[in-house]
Amino acid sequence: MTHRALLAATAIALAGTTAAFADAHTDSPFSITTIEYGERYLASTLIGESVHVADTEIMPGVALAAGTVDEWDDIGEIGDLIVGVDGTLQAVVLDIGGFLGIGERQVAIDWSALRPVYEEDNLEEYFLGLNVTQEQLEAAPELERTDADG
Repeated sequence: MTHRALLAATAIALAGTTAAFADAHTDSPFSITTIEYGERYLASTLIGESVHVADTEIMPGVALAAGTVDEWDDIGEIGDLIVGVDGTLQAVVLDIGGFLGIGERQVAIDWSALRPVYEEDNLEEYFLGLNVTQEQLEAAPELERTDADG
């Protein structure tokens, strides 16, 4: 390979690396500018949201008949979110049972287990459903916190 050919090959290789490096670092950290509920949720609206259990399968994105959620058991509410250091939502902490915080316990469930659903007479308000039985819920292990977690 001649000196000129070696320089040309090196320049092409560096240009490709530089372009790939530039592409990887030009993405803006401001990628979300609009929130459409049903696809994205704010943690502040999820925390405190009631969670209902249903013994029938809940299909996400399908509007339910008016009054359907009234027939489901309200088992508690979202008390916290568990986010990994990689930025992924690892679990949702449910505050279940008890009365006015007395006798309440916390269980962690996968976010993917919750089903945001709507009733056909009010598509603006969503409900969170969970396909588990009361027995499964009562048998769920309680979330243990370490001192570092608070």
